[in-house]
Amino acid sequence: MNETSCDIHDVTRAASDLVAAGCSIGMAHIPDGIERLRFGSIVSAYADEIIQAVDEGVISAWEGLQQIGAEHKELLSKALFYTQNGINILAGGAQIKAGVVVAGASWGVGVIPGALLVSHGANNIAEGAANIYNGPDTPTTQGPIRRGYQALFRDSYSGNMAYYTTDLILSGYGMFRVVRKPDSVQLFRFDPVSNERSYQQTGRLALLFEGLVDSITLSTIYEENQSTESNP
Repeated sequence: MNETSCDIHDVTRAASDLVAAGCSIGMAHIPDGIERLRFGSIVSAYADEIIQAVDEGVISAWEGLQQIGAEHKELLSKALFYTQNGINILAGGAQIKAGVVVAGASWGVGVIPGALLVSHGANNIAEGAANIYNGPDTPTTQGPIRRGYQALFRDSYSGNMAYYTTDLILSGYGMFRVVRKPDSVQLFRFDPVSNERSYQQTGRLALLFEGLVDSITLSTIYEENQSTESNP
């Protein structure tokens, strides 16, 4: 589609998509019914305003389409921001729980990875909660553990990469560490009959959530790499 072929019908379709996205995002992120309806009416009123402006010749159909597209993109970006930070908070809680289990059930061997899991989990909760509180228009919050990595590597980028990499390593450790089978009698610590990998005792939903968290981490690594390459 180009500026010449664009007409009011294209604007109307884009406006419908924007309103539908607003309804979906409202359902996902606004628990209060009245506030959800208010948010939906604001999005709908904006879409109607653009359609009316195009219909009355105040702006061209192409300009209206561009404005709706920009608003749609911004709306999805903000929804993704809150979703990812909410996931970070949940993942942080899971990391703390896993860290306590690892540290207490590994004959002392898991104390270090357990402590790392707890510290990363607490940091992820702190960052996610602060980001949600401050909103998407403020600089991203950096927790004390992340700042510790940056200080250790004397560089923000290298520290962030080390932080994300450690997060992924800890995730793999949590999934593949050897754990006791339920209701088994452990005669020897490394007995394969009475032990199995942790992921074998993990539910499907928990595995999917872990995969989602890891994919967000990998996406963040990629985005930060791209940003660094474009701004050397």
